[in-house]
Amino acid sequence: MTPRVPLRPGQLAWLAEIGLDTHWLAERPAPAPAGTGAVDADAVDADAVDADAVDAGTVNADAAVETAARTGAGFRAPSPPVPAPGPTRVRAPAGLAVPPAPAADAAAPADCPDLAALDAAVSACRRCERHGQRVRAVPGAGEAVRPYYLIVGEQPGIEDDASGRPFQGDQGRLLAAMLAAARLPQGESAYLTHVVKCRAVGGREPSAQDIAACLPWLRRQIALLRPRWILALGRVAAQAVIGTDADLDALRGGPHRHVPGQGEPIPVWVTHPPSSLLVRSAWKAEAWRDLAGLAAAVREAEAAAPRNGG
Repeated sequence: MTPRVPLRPGQLAWLAEIGLDTHWLAERPAPAPAGTGAVDADAVDADAVDADAVDAGTVNADAAVETAARTGAGFRAPSPPVPAPGPTRVRAPAGLAVPPAPAADAAAPADCPDLAALDAAVSACRRCERHGQRVRAVPGAGEAVRPYYLIVGEQPGIEDDASGRPFQGDQGRLLAAMLAAARLPQGESAYLTHVVKCRAVGGREPSAQDIAACLPWLRRQIALLRPRWILALGRVAAQAVIGTDADLDALRGGPHRHVPGQGEPIPVWVTHPPSSLLVRSAWKAEAWRDLAGLAAAVREAEAAAPRNGG
């Protein structure tokens, strides 16, 4: 009878991952050669594969095998030494081309004369470590000529990262529904962006270094757009726009002010980000009150404008 060829550790691990009992397939491992030790599957780093990277469609194959081994019910097999894990690479979903890595910054924020130049510079930006983890930078999108509202979120989501456009997917649909329900005056005239222009692997919260690197881009956007009102979604966005370290509960609603380098202060309203509302539906009532307050403030300002000569 032909001897049974033992399966490789990765093959056994994937069979275990899909729920197949692999005990009958397992061979007794041969003694490990000198200098090579057995790898305990339970000791494999659980952070080797990022859950959001899996959602994006592709993960590093070696990291995937390590994760499968970890779920293989104590599976042990001789293996070569495991190298230190590198960064997980995320590819855009099918049909979306990944742009080549930029060579260097195209320009500094102050050197951008218009939004097109700023978008190109953001796409080439390497001011923080996020540039090596993104699929696409997400500068912003919407009404580019004196929009009535500038809507500022905290950071791109996974769909934003894949498409290069802000507020895609479920959070974008929720935001659009909320703005329509609040009946904001001139609500169709809006430009949408984020404080941090690139998504980090895992969608971690922006660090102080990330915010400091990206804040000049946001300030330049505000200077170029000159919006009449700013809606800040979330603590990070509110703190960056207003220039404060207060928490979200203290900042929700308004009015607050953004003071640009030149020109008149811009009124700011603050509420929960849609990404939070998707997981904490109880906050939707608070967000509704915040947006209703913004709509009332805008109507009041419009009614007073003729008397003030504006």
